[in-house]
Amino acid sequence: MPNPFRHSLQHSVLGELQHHGHRGGRIAMHRSIWGLKLPRHRLAVALLLAVLMTGALLLLRETVAELWSQQLLWWLTRLELPGRFAAPLQPVDLPFLIAAPSIDLFVDTPSQRVLAFNAIGVVALWWGAGLLPDAGRPAMYLLRMAAIIHGATVLFFQLWPASFPHTVREHVANGLQQCWVLMLMTPWIHLPTLWLFDVAAWVRPLATLLTWAWLLLLAPLLYASHALVLHHAGVLAMPLLHLLFGVMVSIIGFVAIYGWAMGLANARTLDRLAPGGRR
Repeated sequence: MPNPFRHSLQHSVLGELQHHGHRGGRIAMHRSIWGLKLPRHRLAVALLLAVLMTGALLLLRETVAELWSQQLLWWLTRLELPGRFAAPLQPVDLPFLIAAPSIDLFVDTPSQRVLAFNAIGVVALWWGAGLLPDAGRPAMYLLRMAAIIHGATVLFFQLWPASFPHTVREHVANGLQQCWVLMLMTPWIHLPTLWLFDVAAWVRPLATLLTWAWLLLLAPLLYASHALVLHHAGVLAMPLLHLLFGVMVSIIGFVAIYGWAMGLANARTLDRLAPGGRR
């Protein structure tokens, strides 16, 4: 018959052990956690701000779609790329998504010669990345990731050249949708990661507005450049563009603006904690 006292003692001992490190010392709560204060009014204001900014952006959805369409078609026309570019926006089935222009760019599938040269380039890139010094190790990881992605693409077109399921129209439309969804998510990402901290009231909406401006200007320029690359490199470049030079570029700018805003928040906190600082 099980002993309830013994079971309770074992549970208590195991519960205590989880607070100790591998050397036996007790792990204390980090000062950033036990010192964090979250006033209820700040949470309420942050929630209200996120709702208002998201609603305002949704009201501008058609305007953003029209602006992106005009800018993208202007660039494609100036670049004199071969294809059919329709100004009327294609409707979307899901709510909250943005309409995208119809872009039918005429690109070729890679020939055996192109695949062979790209395979050689993938091997050379992998080998060359390994020659970088230790200070360049992050770049080595990035280059080898690009080599893996492009190498898998070359292998796919070698084995199943007629089975590639994506078109330039889908690539551009999906890329614009990703930028739009990131714009919608921006207030809700900033809410727990920025707005709840002791940051000046004007920094909270400003960080989100700057992020929106970055994405608003970036989207048509980015996918016009994708169209230019696809015109010269063909659909063989599409997976690499999508995975490394698509939404990742948007996120890099997103993180940079967030880092600037958090720098202001840290300066405000240090000023408050300094002797004689504001309280």
